[in-house]
Amino acid sequence: MLLSSGSVLAPGAADNPIAASDLAVEQALAATTGSTTFLRPGVFAANALQWSGAVKSGSAVDLPYPFSHADPIHETDIAEAALAVLTTPRLHGAAYELTGPESLTFAEQIEILSRAAGRKSAVNAVSREAWKATVAQYIPAPFADSLFDDWAVSDGVPVPLTRTVEELTGRPARPFAGWARGHAPSPAESPGCGVRPDGMLAA
Repeated sequence: MLLSSGSVLAPGAADNPIAASDLAVEQALAATTGSTTFLRPGVFAANALQWSGAVKSGSAVDLPYPFSHADPIHETDIAEAALAVLTTPRLHGAAYELTGPESLTFAEQIEILSRAAGRKSAVNAVSREAWKATVAQYIPAPFADSLFDDWAVSDGVPVPLTRTVEELTGRPARPFAGWARGHAPSPAESPGCGVRPDGMLAA
């Protein structure tokens, strides 16, 4: 079983620097004689940790497409879907597109995170080039450009959702608000401690 990505389903995936590697592995495995199962999740809810610093401090988050939609999926749902597939022979040898239960804009996700953390974080719309400059140390330019293209397509447009998590596990996919509450600081935590080693948003 391969943990792939829903990005392989997008037009031009073979030329997309983000999707190309997942697609190449899928194609290589599909060419073998064995039975291969592909899990294709959308956006991981944990990607929201990129905003944790701004949220914990109540600072604004700069985004080139604040109203671009995504389908954040809880990592536990991915794990439980994988367990169901691995332990149920009739599910072997297929491809499963996994999404969260909601299509949320980046701005909506940040608002949910802010409520969970007890903070108020605004969202600023910035240009592509301004955002690219702030992440140049971490994200190569071709990857940033690919992200821009993906975000532009879903700017103001809800993304398609599936019920595959529920079909595989017998339980609906967990909402993003639950993920945010599970990664929010506890009242006992002291201010200013940043992101905890376990990835929790810290006060």
